[in-house]
Amino acid sequence: MRKFKSFIILISAIVIVLSLWGCQRSDLSGQGSLPGAVSSMFRDALRTAADYTDSRLSSPNPSEGGDNLASAAGAQGANSVDMTGIPDVISTLTSDDGNRLVLVNKLYTVSKDYYPTDMVAVDGSLSTNQGLYFKREAYEAYLKMLSTAQSEGLNFMICSTYRSYALQTSLYNSSLAQNGEAFTNTRSAYPGRSEHHTGWAVDITSKSMGYGLSQNFIDYPEGLWINNHCSEYGFIIRYPSGKTNITGYDYEPWHLRYVGIEAASEITSRGITLEEYLRKA
Repeated sequence: MRKFKSFIILISAIVIVLSLWGCQRSDLSGQGSLPGAVSSMFRDALRTAADYTDSRLSSPNPSEGGDNLASAAGAQGANSVDMTGIPDVISTLTSDDGNRLVLVNKLYTVSKDYYPTDMVAVDGSLSTNQGLYFKREAYEAYLKMLSTAQSEGLNFMICSTYRSYALQTSLYNSSLAQNGEAFTNTRSAYPGRSEHHTGWAVDITSKSMGYGLSQNFIDYPEGLWINNHCSEYGFIIRYPSGKTNITGYDYEPWHLRYVGIEAASEITSRGITLEEYLRKA
């Protein structure tokens, strides 16, 4: 049994390294991307997998219904929920009904066995990581967006799409071990509360960014182009600047969410979030 646990720990660490190799979250350290960041994360991942167990994850004791359901919903409507922490859960999805407007955040979550439908493999030549999967409709829209950008002399790469509950647990724990809870909770989603579980979200990077992820992506040609044109293809900047109190996360110009052209156009033109569009903020 002990050998089996050690094997699982090693596999988890390898998965983390593969997923982070092409997408070094320079913003998580507060510094630029460093050559040693990946090896450091690998060492931390080994320690994290052993030291941060499910009992550590359950420490906030988030509710998944019951008496807290109505109070949490009412509190959110009054904008009194602290979205920078880990608030009580309002509802949990167990299966995918194909709704492109599905809301997954710190209040509306998915179960451990949730798996999105109609997924397709991402072309490895278009991503910094291999073995990625994306919702078919979103991927087709992304390819159109990429084609237009390339015709204008710009290029960017996918570095993250769908994530399993297990992978998100590893990523969250790794950040928790390195950066602490308060810092992590506005930069890395608690497992079950990540949009990446839906298959509708994508993180984008570029060569000019060193294939990393940072808030200054908007200052580069690729990031600016995406910011100005992604809604034309059905995508939104999911975590815009100045909306942390609503989304629960700091500004992420690299994180796009597919919602369809109609919804994306309205959300972008009004300068609102998906929560506000769905009247769940």
